[in-house]
Amino acid sequence: MSTSLTVNAPQPRISVPTSNPDNPAYLVQPGMGLDGVVKIQEINGHSCSGSLLTTGRHILTVAHCVTDEFGQADYSSPSEYTVYFNLPSGTVSIPVSQIYIHPDWTSDTNYNNDIAILELSQPAPEAANRYEIYTGADEVGQIMQKVGYGVPATGNSGEADYSDLVPTKRMGQNRYEASGELFNSYPYYYSNQPGKQLVYDFDNGLPQNDAFGQEFGINDLGLGLSEVNISPGDSGGPAFINGKIAGLTSNGFRSATPGIDVTNALDDSFGEYASDTRVSVYADWINQIINPSPYSGNDNIVGTINNDFLYGYQGNDTLNGLGGDDHLFGGKGGDNLYADEGNDLVYGNLEFDILWGGLGNDFLAGGQDFDYLYGEEGNDTLTGDQGSDYLTGGSGSDLFILSLATANSDQLLADTIDDFEPSFVDKIGLTEGLTEANLTLELSTNFYSNLPETVIRVTSSNQILGVVSNISPEQLQGRFISV
Repeated sequence: MSTSLTVNAPQPRISVPTSNPDNPAYLVQPGMGLDGVVKIQEINGHSCSGSLLTTGRHILTVAHCVTDEFGQADYSSPSEYTVYFNLPSGTVSIPVSQIYIHPDWTSDTNYNNDIAILELSQPAPEAANRYEIYTGADEVGQIMQKVGYGVPATGNSGEADYSDLVPTKRMGQNRYEASGELFNSYPYYYSNQPGKQLVYDFDNGLPQNDAFGQEFGINDLGLGLSEVNISPGDSGGPAFINGKIAGLTSNGFRSATPGIDVTNALDDSFGEYASDTRVSVYADWINQIINPSPYSGNDNIVGTINNDFLYGYQGNDTLNGLGGDDHLFGGKGGDNLYADEGNDLVYGNLEFDILWGGLGNDFLAGGQDFDYLYGEEGNDTLTGDQGSDYLTGGSGSDLFILSLATANSDQLLADTIDDFEPSFVDKIGLTEGLTEANLTLELSTNFYSNLPETVIRVTSSNQILGVVSNISPEQLQGRFISV
């Protein structure tokens, strides 16, 4: 066996098994569930790949795409990188606002800790798919789906002259066959950190070109026409297992034994190896970046088209659920919570909050302190909870809940329902066993607007449950239910 490493050194670099690199079977079209796999373009023309994480603001990629040969990134100029989303409606570009490089990345020749996160300057389009990371420890032996914006390449002839070619999103499959530290012994003598890389080869179905079989006795003749390799531009692209990001395209290298590589050149052809950064071992670091400490201050958190749980924690936060049936929790601080589409649960929690239900049938709870609740469209349920709150149902048949536990003697501190609509069959919900028979409805005048309003009192205690603006006591009769 040859021990020469000059042709074997890993190179940062989808190569298809057929003679046509543009075979439609490997081309990714918008709307295939891969619209969150993006092209990352540097101002100098260099491009890589990446994938959108569940936050809708972060792109997972590899460090060597955004650092120099010394492992350093120009953190002062993140806008030199632009992320491109290819969507059914067209291409959307968003500049990068911040770069996060794994602290253990040094740009060594073995690509240890080759992982980075890019933060977008604005939320990704809602149509772009978001992806979770794979956190299992069983990647080796599993088939994964590779996706990336690589240049054309085929298994028999390798990569084309790509100097004037536009990177194209392609896909295919391969199988993780080992962990990267396998190459730390003869005939490679690499220095791959244990458990941090996942490796595979490019098979053509012939035993003589099965690199793992020939050199390590790990026999696998491949996946036939489904099997692909990586090519320049794919770096940073995801490898999906069960729809989650398990690996990131990092580098490729030749087999050390002559005759295994069909072209005898490092060009993404049959008989070569490729290595991915193993995402699961970096889960804690990823979560620290995309889900910062709950004590980090004022946050802007955006959901997805799926069903999300969003938490504001401390600080004055803005949460936007977008599509799906979401749960939004404001936490401490003055928060703005936008549920948007879907049937959502929105809870303001502490301090002064503003809640918007958006479309759908939503449940809004103000929590403590003084809050504004807007149900907007749909049949919504609104409860101010503690504090003096303003409840606006919007269109639809809405339910306003008034609690005996928050009743008080001061009309100015009571919850106010300011758009009760008899025509929309709005109702007021009573808690703790109260019924309409336990209430006194009295006509009053608003202290600030001088407009008429109805004060709802508990007859036995004279405590005020709430106030309804621009409605007479007669209009409220028969509109109470027990909840």
